[in-house]
Amino acid sequence: MKLPRTALLLLAAWNCGAGEFRNLRFDELEIPAGFPIQIPGVPLDSAPGEWMTPGWSARPQSAVGYNYTQPFGGRSSLLDANYRNITQPANPTKVPVGGAYSLGIWPSSARIDFNNNTDPFVLKQTGDIPVEAQSLRFLYAGPGDFKVYVGGAERLVHFTESRPSGDPEIPSLDYFVVDVGLFAGQTAELRFEFFSFGNYPGQDGGPIPGLPDAKFHVLDDLSFSPLPAVPEPATWALLTAGLAIVFAGSRRR
Repeated sequence: MKLPRTALLLLAAWNCGAGEFRNLRFDELEIPAGFPIQIPGVPLDSAPGEWMTPGWSARPQSAVGYNYTQPFGGRSSLLDANYRNITQPANPTKVPVGGAYSLGIWPSSARIDFNNNTDPFVLKQTGDIPVEAQSLRFLYAGPGDFKVYVGGAERLVHFTESRPSGDPEIPSLDYFVVDVGLFAGQTAELRFEFFSFGNYPGQDGGPIPGLPDAKFHVLDDLSFSPLPAVPEPATWALLTAGLAIVFAGSRRR
């Protein structure tokens, strides 16, 4: 029996999937050659998101900056190693950068209900999870008020390691990991939701009594790994046994 042409096309699309995830380090740029300001160069106030962060879509932003400090209006900006967080004028610190740029995210700090909830900044992309992938690891700095979803399911976030940065102003780069094993070999949406609630120090009217300063998030260096997000019990047992042998040998010496 012959399948209708429409069914064949749908089957082909299902088998092809969405393709690889793009721009996982936020270092790909697609700024038109005729644009008057190139990167690196004078910081941009804003540019279309598809120029600055191709592959990703975000809500509620319509543009992305470059080394641009946002007033917590649901915007983001590419940040290089020279960026300083001037939204905290008393301590304008650097941010971690895993490659050429990291992504700084300023969620809205406006309250949307009586439980102090705020509208999240949503960053997402759909692609094919590698067949061998068991985890997704990423560089992160910020208040920790964010969630990660894979295929529509929220995943627990685990701290995995700190790496020396080589920069005395940023002693270490902190990496985190989530489990993606259930979606290995499948097309799935990767979705980050970032939250913030507080007072933007530079906003009109000055500080708001009783509210903390709003925080921003830094995300970079995403990669899929065949290693599990959390070592299995057998792995922990082998590690413990190995450490015991090393410790016993050092005592004998």
